[in-house]
Amino acid sequence: MKLLQELKRKVTGMGPLRRAWFTTFNLDIEFLETFVLPAVVGAEPPRSRIEFEQLQQELTDQGIDVRVFCDPRFIDTNRIKRTCVPIHPVRPDRLSERFGERSLFHPKVIYLEDNKGRRIIGAGSANLTLSGWGRNLEAFVFREVESLNNYREIRRFFDRLWDASDIHDGGGKLPERRKFAKTEEKWRFVHSLQSQSFVAQLFDGSAASDIVVWSPYLPRNLANFIGKLQTSTAISDLRVHLVADRIQNKFLRTQWSEELGQLIARGQLTFYDIPVERDHRTDLCHAKIWKVGKALAVGSWNFTAPGSNSLCDDWGKWSQDNNIEAGIIIEDANDCRLMHGKALALSDGDCASDELLAEEALNPADLPPFDLHVTFDWHAQVYTFSGAWMGNGGREGFSVRLPGVDALLRLKWARSGEPVQPAQIRVNDSVLLRDRIFRVHHDGKEVHRGIVGETNLKSRRAQIFNNLSDLLEALLLGDDPGSLTDLPLRGPDDSDSFPDDTPAQPDLGWELLQREISEHSSISYFRLFKAMHDYRERYSAVDKLEQLEKQVFVAPGCLLELVEKAGETIQTEDRSVFNWFLANEVATVCALAQDRRRKLLHGYKRREPNYTPAPKSRWNSIAMSVPKSPNGVSAEYVTLVRAQAAYE
Repeated sequence: MKLLQELKRKVTGMGPLRRAWFTTFNLDIEFLETFVLPAVVGAEPPRSRIEFEQLQQELTDQGIDVRVFCDPRFIDTNRIKRTCVPIHPVRPDRLSERFGERSLFHPKVIYLEDNKGRRIIGAGSANLTLSGWGRNLEAFVFREVESLNNYREIRRFFDRLWDASDIHDGGGKLPERRKFAKTEEKWRFVHSLQSQSFVAQLFDGSAASDIVVWSPYLPRNLANFIGKLQTSTAISDLRVHLVADRIQNKFLRTQWSEELGQLIARGQLTFYDIPVERDHRTDLCHAKIWKVGKALAVGSWNFTAPGSNSLCDDWGKWSQDNNIEAGIIIEDANDCRLMHGKALALSDGDCASDELLAEEALNPADLPPFDLHVTFDWHAQVYTFSGAWMGNGGREGFSVRLPGVDALLRLKWARSGEPVQPAQIRVNDSVLLRDRIFRVHHDGKEVHRGIVGETNLKSRRAQIFNNLSDLLEALLLGDDPGSLTDLPLRGPDDSDSFPDDTPAQPDLGWELLQREISEHSSISYFRLFKAMHDYRERYSAVDKLEQLEKQVFVAPGCLLELVEKAGETIQTEDRSVFNWFLANEVATVCALAQDRRRKLLHGYKRREPNYTPAPKSRWNSIAMSVPKSPNGVSAEYVTLVRAQAAYE
């Protein structure tokens, strides 16, 4: 995990972060949230649901703009996403007309910026996966951004990603700068969205005839690719020194050919061992490094035509099958021979068979004929769609399943190619706390998955407690459920409960027909009544609408969570008397909160001019259905209890 340690060092050396942006080819969401996000905020890796909630709250409170851009075909949507960090799938064919459906979004870039304007860019070969940061041999470099030219290239790169991802927060883009410190940096940020290709920028007029390349992946016809490289660089005596990872530490990821043998015989191609000691636990040498003369490139460029952005079409022009790549070219005067180990005498037996190449081949899934981004607004409680129709066929037959929405929604497209916004959808937002995946169907079959984006996170609810017992216990012991930092991990439940007792005067018909709970039930009547009293006291003291709605919908142990936990308890526990009291007690809290809302709505624009109230539809969820009176309990007893407890 050397890259993780280096990221922590970079973050520690900066002021409070303003931005932390990442790009990756494939994405392991659990790795990102467990290791990378804590490094950004200076926290330890979370181990439980409450610690992930604390991590999300820390990101929100610090206002750090953390986001990830990745290829939509290589997100492991079977992983559980526990935070709200935006994941932006980027289709290369939406970035530019220069790229097509077969292009890959392949850069691995980290951009850090603190609130004082200090900027650091990192680039290399490591994807945001456990293998990329902990198991493979990778190459990654960081540089501080001190020149206007590099800043502008970084800005152009991310601006295009924002536009292709339909991010509507235009103010979050990197701002235009006309002045910068007059520093001449000895490195350049290079990416595929520039007009000049990577290979052209790497050679940049160099007459050097030797090139050293580290690359795990090679073209199937390696000799043909080297020939085209010689032509494009106008260096006929180009000598390639290749440090290539080998399958099973033996087989090159290329086919043997007579032309390849001739290149080796003429000394125009030599294979080498890795010049560094390789840990026996390393899965793959995944580093991509190019060295020509005094230029050293570290980035995502494989020694392939699409990977090096040197693939040409039948007319010798830029091919749409090139990938999106990025990295850093550094001025480096070191001898290129330092970059490789001993020469390897390889022949046809060291090249992979067709079967092995097919097994190793990357086969991206087909994308639907449209780009679709789904976002949930926690405050407005609505889903919004953005994207573009990109196909030529019929637009019918597509539907989407959204978290918290029961029915499939038919996807519709405007003439302009934009998706039509869904309307009047009832959303169970608690589902979004555990499922953030939307699923696209075509004619009843699932064809694509994506990650739901989330906005207005200050209105996002935090679900902390496993059950009603844990929630009431936190109140009883004096913890503040509204504060994540005040909620320790709990031990066993206390045993202050007692069974439902027969009323003191059974001759009045107040006896119960059955004993419903054990002597060690997790929730006692005392805990219930004390907790509900505390809820009513808290809401009675609220004098701001924003504060009330935060306590009702957002904070840990919020009223919405209480209503849901109480409903679950009533459905699963066979305690009719206790459940009746529970439902009535929660109903009184709901009624009080609704009454406070009505009062605070009057004049809120004057008191809270910058606050927009939650929609009425969200308040409709703050209600408790009260079951019928338990069997065997007299009507007189029920009437007396209602009067004494002020139940409606």
